[in-house]
Amino acid sequence: MTSFTHDSRGLAETYERVSDLQFEGGKRLVERLGLAEGARVLDVGCGTGRLAHWIAERVGTTGAVTGIDPLEERIHVARARGGNVRFEVGQAGDLRAFEDASFDAVCMSSVFHWVADKAKALAEVRRVLRPGGRLGVTTQPHELFRAGTVGLVLEPLLARAPYAGRVDGSMLTFANRRCTTTDLVSLVLESRLDLAELHVTPSARTYASGDAVVDFIEASSFGTFLRPVPDELRPLLRADLIAAFDARRGSEGVAVRGWGVLFVATRA
Repeated sequence: MTSFTHDSRGLAETYERVSDLQFEGGKRLVERLGLAEGARVLDVGCGTGRLAHWIAERVGTTGAVTGIDPLEERIHVARARGGNVRFEVGQAGDLRAFEDASFDAVCMSSVFHWVADKAKALAEVRRVLRPGGRLGVTTQPHELFRAGTVGLVLEPLLARAPYAGRVDGSMLTFANRRCTTTDLVSLVLESRLDLAELHVTPSARTYASGDAVVDFIEASSFGTFLRPVPDELRPLLRADLIAAFDARRGSEGVAVRGWGVLFVATRA
């Protein structure tokens, strides 16, 4: 199970500072939802609240936006923004605080791969969506992890000493919650949501250094990324990761490429 106990105010503030790529992806996802003024929207896994406040601007003063996240430090940062968005600590698989059919749209931007019980989360989303309401999700497809920069750096590193046989790469929390695109489609259909659209999309961002890349990974995984690594190897692996990313640095910095899945589903 994903642990939420390793987050800190420092990691939350780092995520706030370095999450531009995910913020921009979240805005593109929300645009696919076709929100009207006055819409009621739930942002699941809202993090530090950047996207929720952007959604609030779109739905206007007659709309209502609620953001939930299991990480208390991120909710503290989100609430400090002010504004009229409601932020609460909560998880995707337990939306009991919300009544049936109480939202026009639910957004899950860069969060679904962290959800342990994805079927339960989708069932809860369907319950709180009004008939005709829409769910938008961006996540990371398991089958394309090795094609992205992080996978290309991480896998050969773990195959060599002193990590070989001592670190199970599949247990690193940056990777172990993803499911394949096929599995995603099956989960959506089994939840009795109608899949309206699905896209596999490339992503790319340039970081100033290998250290900045690892800072982002650690902040976006709320301190859990290297937890499965034995204590005595953790600092060494972090240093080796930084060096491996730095070895890829070009004139513009370290280019990190990957793949994502965006899908929109509706409650019939």
